[in-house]
Amino acid sequence: MITQRTQTDCGIASLANALGITYEQALTCFGLQADLRGTTAADTCNALISLGLSPVYATFPDFYQHLQTTGNPCSLDVVRDRPAILTILSRNGYNLHAVYWDGHQAHDPDPKALQPRDLDSMVILEAVFVSKNGLCANSEAGIRA
Repeated sequence: MITQRTQTDCGIASLANALGITYEQALTCFGLQADLRGTTAADTCNALISLGLSPVYATFPDFYQHLQTTGNPCSLDVVRDRPAILTILSRNGYNLHAVYWDGHQAHDPDPKALQPRDLDSMVILEAVFVSKNGLCANSEAGIRA
């Protein structure tokens, strides 16, 4: 399990865990200073596209509630049995946080998180579904299928 190195690099660590690559390889998929400024679900989609993958993005009811607007959310049932990088509300309820969802449990890259989490223990805003089955060679990141 790859853990965060900074307060804002949960997306990088979650991508590394999702793809089974190193932190350094995941970092090269994002823009400059992503480990210091953080990443978004859109950044994660772009990183996956740069690797030749086809990510799928979804929002959930709490996403629209958090933004205080209406929308067309997916049911949380779509994440069951499907690996994803989830954007959740942090434990304090104010900040956003990324975790790797293996289809059954969430693996939190925060070094203080000792146990995997289940779906009902999180406020889930977004998901970027990812599969490493389509991972192609990426010489810049040093990633091989």
